[in-house]
Amino acid sequence: MKSRLQRLVLLTGLVLLGVAAGVALSRAGVGVPCLFHAATGLDCPGCGATRMLSALAAGDLAAAWRSNPALLLLCPLLALLAVRLAAGWARTGTLRPSPVQTFLLWACAAVLLVFGVLRNLPFYPY
Repeated sequence: MKSRLQRLVLLTGLVLLGVAAGVALSRAGVGVPCLFHAATGLDCPGCGATRMLSALAAGDLAAAWRSNPALLLLCPLLALLAVRLAAGWARTGTLRPSPVQTFLLWACAAVLLVFGVLRNLPFYPY
């Protein structure tokens, strides 16, 4: 258990460092390039996530909403799911989501997929 907990703390630190680096780059005007957008010219469901995190870090909820509303709405649920899965892994050593967690993960994926299609239609409010 101690080894898993140490790895979990390290992984959490690396994720937070990555988020901080993304926010710092966004504030400096350097965005994280989207390969899907570069290849197709369309916005993927994650496009704007770095700008959204930067806006959230600055406390600008309106700018975060404009950057990626679907991801902004799903962030609390995804964070809760990540914490619950990490806690379960630290406790048992297995990464097996419960049926409810599995359903919620698939529901989040479906919401992001629908959002990815809708945001590329001509009537999407940009």
